[in-house]
Amino acid sequence: MGLETYQQKRDFTRTPEPKGKLSKTNRRRFVVQEHHASKLHFDFRLEMGGVLKSWSVPKGPSLDPSDKRFAAPTEDHPVEYLKFEGHIPKGNYGAGRHMIWDAGTYELLDGRDPLKQLEAGKLTFKLKGKKLRGGFNLVRMSGREDQWLLIKSRDEYAEPGWRLQLRDETDDKSRAWQESLEQDRTKKAAAQTPEGKVARKRGVRKTSTKGRTGKAVAVGHAFKAKELSGNLDVKVGGHVVALTNLDKLYWPEDGYTKGDLIRYYYDIAKYILPYLKDRPLIMKRYPNGIKGPFFHQHDVNEAPVYVRTETLEVEEGHTVDYIIGDNLPTLLYMANLGAIERHPWHSRVRNLDRPDWFVFDLDPGAGVKFTTICEVAVSTRDLLARVGLDCCAKTSGSRGIHIYVPVKPIYSYEQIAEFAEQVATLVARANPQVATVERALKRRRRGQIYVDHMQNARGKSVVAPYSVRPRAGATVSAPLEWREVERKRITVQDFTIKNMLRRVGAKGDLFKPVLADKQTLNKAMQAVAELFARPASMRARA
Repeated sequence: MGLETYQQKRDFTRTPEPKGKLSKTNRRRFVVQEHHASKLHFDFRLEMGGVLKSWSVPKGPSLDPSDKRFAAPTEDHPVEYLKFEGHIPKGNYGAGRHMIWDAGTYELLDGRDPLKQLEAGKLTFKLKGKKLRGGFNLVRMSGREDQWLLIKSRDEYAEPGWRLQLRDETDDKSRAWQESLEQDRTKKAAAQTPEGKVARKRGVRKTSTKGRTGKAVAVGHAFKAKELSGNLDVKVGGHVVALTNLDKLYWPEDGYTKGDLIRYYYDIAKYILPYLKDRPLIMKRYPNGIKGPFFHQHDVNEAPVYVRTETLEVEEGHTVDYIIGDNLPTLLYMANLGAIERHPWHSRVRNLDRPDWFVFDLDPGAGVKFTTICEVAVSTRDLLARVGLDCCAKTSGSRGIHIYVPVKPIYSYEQIAEFAEQVATLVARANPQVATVERALKRRRRGQIYVDHMQNARGKSVVAPYSVRPRAGATVSAPLEWREVERKRITVQDFTIKNMLRRVGAKGDLFKPVLADKQTLNKAMQAVAELFARPASMRARA
């Protein structure tokens, strides 16, 4: 990754952080920093490849092997960050205090190249710090590039029941963090008792909106204003949603503000909510607009009472508190957090391991014309029709086209993923000059479209229909008529927050079949398997 992302996210005239440069030495050092940002967490960093590979660990590392700590990869940091302590001023990326919690060196316990181990998804090493000692494992969770687990090995340094002590335990964030950690321990202890399900506590603190009703404005009246600015409390049903900094520029080149984003989601709510209802949502937050830094958020510690949350096990022994996209107040609340996009799971909470749609993401490489993407989309549709399946298309809102296949929620993610891979491979075989299932960019030919089937694993997502994208023009992921795709006269830039409402007013919800037309796959799976097994000459004649 290098240091480009790190340096782009920071203004070094306003932050004491080191600008840094790629290091020519590698002394296998590590550091763990206690980061009192908007949400207290720990940054875990390992020196390799001339930089510090970095992960955000919300609950911090642990010497207890039964604690599988969730770790989210962040941008590479310069090796100078090994010694960084200080206060990052408000308004800057990562604002808050940074303190070194532990530091030392590490050695690999398997192999010699840590970068190869990272690429393979498992890094096994021994830490030699003041607090952290002995073997540890960093393991990428199945099918999820941005989710890892940090796990202590069972060795002489392991301490069952070990508790992490903060360097600073005085502020409100520290108390909230410790309370959340204590809830985790309560959940773990409860799960070991026969009555565990009854004793289990939720990890999200719900905040009340009582007392704000006096100054709140009815949401319909509030959004009639030509311009939205400042802070505003709006009544939505029986709830009050606090909206802040409405005049903050989110699309500086287009002049669109945070208020424009929230207004769009209010206007489009009846069309987008059916695709979010009862589904866990992943937030990609841009608190300072599309030109500023962003981050993914799966887990929430706190939410208003009107926001439904569910504690879901994403990996054995590791739970995440997800927001569920059930209602209009939640839709507005997330937009106010700077979550420009909406990313729902492919399955619903009540049937979490059985998706009710799966997706092909036609992701173009450099120089690919949109007309070519349309051609591959039609080819995908025709192949699916050949095996008896209907599908719907939408622009991604970014560069390509998404194709959704609705199914009855009776198949596992593993079955869906295997089937989707076979279909994508057949599409690539039918369009060898312009389509590929090769994931590695360096192995693709210029001008190829990646038929991405990898987003169909449990916990993966693609952007929802009608979702805004953080792209120039405030583009929207727009459902399409197949005749529009066949004519090849559309582009991603044709659909924005300024014209999407007129489009749905004229055409209605073109994506409705995705919710209503639930299909079985048994015959299609057999037909695809037969096509997949045919020699190339027979496939060409067919």
